[in-house]
Amino acid sequence: MPNLEKKTLTKQSEDFAQWYQDLVYEAELAEVSEVRGCGIVRPYGLKIWELIKAELSRRLEDDGVENVYFPIFVPLENLEAEKDHVKGFAPELAIVTHAGGEELTNKLAVRPTSEAAMYKTYAKWIQSYKYLPLRLNQWANVVRWEKRPRAFLRWSEFLWQEGHTAFATETEARAESRKMLDIYTDIYKFMAIPGFSGQKSESEKFAGAVDTLTIEVMAKDGKAIQGATSHYLGTNFAEVFKVNYLGSDGNSHLVQQNSWGLSWRAVGAVVMVHGDDNGLRLPPNIAPIQVVIIPIYKDELSQKKVLENSNKISADLKKKYRVKRDERDNESPGFKYNYWELRGVPVRLEIGGREVEENKVTVFRRDLNTKETVVLGELAVYLKKLMKDIHKNLYQQALDFSGSHIKKIKSWEEIKATNIWYEASWSEDPATEKELKEKFGIVSRVLPLKNVSKPAKNKKCFISGQAAKRDWLFAKCY
Repeated sequence: MPNLEKKTLTKQSEDFAQWYQDLVYEAELAEVSEVRGCGIVRPYGLKIWELIKAELSRRLEDDGVENVYFPIFVPLENLEAEKDHVKGFAPELAIVTHAGGEELTNKLAVRPTSEAAMYKTYAKWIQSYKYLPLRLNQWANVVRWEKRPRAFLRWSEFLWQEGHTAFATETEARAESRKMLDIYTDIYKFMAIPGFSGQKSESEKFAGAVDTLTIEVMAKDGKAIQGATSHYLGTNFAEVFKVNYLGSDGNSHLVQQNSWGLSWRAVGAVVMVHGDDNGLRLPPNIAPIQVVIIPIYKDELSQKKVLENSNKISADLKKKYRVKRDERDNESPGFKYNYWELRGVPVRLEIGGREVEENKVTVFRRDLNTKETVVLGELAVYLKKLMKDIHKNLYQQALDFSGSHIKKIKSWEEIKATNIWYEASWSEDPATEKELKEKFGIVSRVLPLKNVSKPAKNKKCFISGQAAKRDWLFAKCY
């Protein structure tokens, strides 16, 4: 257990990547496992994911999506059937060659995603237009063998949800793709995180997709995090796996498909967007503990009164909030303050002899690191407003930060730093994106929705000088 009387985190300004690694460990979100590239998610970290998952699950089920589960193993021949798909995932595949003490005749892949695992079955389930639309979601683990793993953001094994839908028409399928992007955007707002929603470039889209929609998030070091994606697959997979339906016209047609997903990379985004040099700052919606109560006393006489008071407050608050009472006798109040600030608990209530006598409570809010004394009888109303204010403030801080870290440029010669995003008019030529990546380590992140139907502000591409098409956002990414 680290000595939390003194902060042990690397400062963000010194080494943001090390700060992130320190915080994930010190806040007991996760730690490394014996398997390289894989992590052990501890209860506190998993609870954050479960709260995100619960909200997304509610949204999907309210929209009529049903849950399903397919095996973790995918016949390798299924993956190889869609050439663009397997080409995109080949470097990250984990292949099972032996099982039951024997070499397998038909090799298996541990699913990197489940298009190739599910669509042969879809071909059996979908017989006519009466079976459409088919809208299924799977909560699962997947494996993508990462060369440069990073907790939550890029582990070789991770948890996520993946939706797989089939429609009769392109119009319906594209509408589904956009709807899911909007749901993901709302989920990030639920985490007090503003996102940049829009379209991926040809080079950055999902392997096998016609189009990929994305929500991109800006971390405090200026890098981008791909928050979630929604893909319009067209008939690419339907052709390979023969997913046909008999239409009302009596003819056979290929289904139009989508896939879409959000992973526990969102937990990493929460850390990188909201965290500070003192630790996590969690929005109340996804905080495993929303209120921590710290009783403070010097002797047995005051101890009894303080504990009785804190117990009563705790019992009342537990009806509405996730509450923790820290009554450890072997740790000082200062240790406890640092301990819970590191873990990002939104609200801390300090209750000492003075508070008991005056029928008040001292309230500390983690987002601003400020304290205020509140009359006990007004606490319920005060906390209700405070929780909303904390969420709103964290969102606004992140919005202000991202807005101030985007620079508009006309030429790549204006790129002087790589810790910000750049907005530029682009020809959308994949060759120029490759040049940009080789020179600066920067790639296209998103064509914002507001720019999809608008011509470029500048006539010339900022990389090549060729005719520009539209205005994109570019950045380094995790």
